[in-house]
Amino acid sequence: MACLGIEIGGTKLQTAVVDEAGAVLLRRVDRVDPAAGAEGLRAALAVQLREIVSTWRGVEGRNPLVAAGIGFGGPVDRDRGVVAASFHVSGWTGFPLAEWVSGVLDGLPVVLENDSNAAALAEATVGAGRGRRRVFYTNVGSGIGGGCVIDGDLYRGRGTGEMELGHLRLGPDGGILEDVAAGWAIDRRAREEAAAHPRGAVAVRAAGGPADARHVAAAAAAGDAAARAILDEAARLYAWALSHVVHLLNPDVIVLGGGVAQIGTAWRDRVAVSLDGFVMAPLKPPPDVVLALLGQDVVPVGAALAALRGGRA
Repeated sequence: MACLGIEIGGTKLQTAVVDEAGAVLLRRVDRVDPAAGAEGLRAALAVQLREIVSTWRGVEGRNPLVAAGIGFGGPVDRDRGVVAASFHVSGWTGFPLAEWVSGVLDGLPVVLENDSNAAALAEATVGAGRGRRRVFYTNVGSGIGGGCVIDGDLYRGRGTGEMELGHLRLGPDGGILEDVAAGWAIDRRAREEAAAHPRGAVAVRAAGGPADARHVAAAAAAGDAAARAILDEAARLYAWALSHVVHLLNPDVIVLGGGVAQIGTAWRDRVAVSLDGFVMAPLKPPPDVVLALLGQDVVPVGAALAALRGGRA
């Protein structure tokens, strides 16, 4: 069997043909401008879907597509197939996305899922959490999300969401975790550092352009104290949020994904060390903290697996 897995983000649209083992057989990726709004993204997605389906069907011997799954970057009403909200692109709220995609795909069954949940299912099934009973996946990129898989099944909350790690409040009157630890928050700290120290390691690596998390990571790897402090603080606050996950769920493993996790072991090690300091003694040692394995394929693979299960992931 083969299935379409679709990822809809703020700046990226990706569709992949995925088999029942989670292998990607064909993919298409397009960058989009969030300023185009939901209508512009839908127009681009319709073209992408028709082209990848045409390519797949044009090769002799290919298995027919049996379903499609969507991993959407925001809360969704999965039972109704409707977008609850997007925090990055206007015009999505209340849109019947599953029905619309099914129409583009000539009536193919479609399952709508949150992108972090889709990624969690993928990593738990065929990625870094494979073989573990209780897997918590979390991504840090333009936002911070999470998903929990227990004995192969996604944990489902009521209504339109669950595991919104990035929206944990830092205090009763404070901001949320995304304000201080998401990729764009690290980018902001990078720009501040570059402006304050134009001859510093971060500014030098930005080479006159806008500094971002990549330049912080490179400067930190070279031993720059200011860059290391930026990463240390983001990782510490992220680990503080993950300590809540441990105290409430105590999973077997925590899988770190998203763009910031591409920093690699330097990020993982910072998070793991900080997490150990936040966890109560009876729950030590804390769960293993590992890097995600599936890279850019994680959301389409998870969305496809959810669709192959008929949305009962």
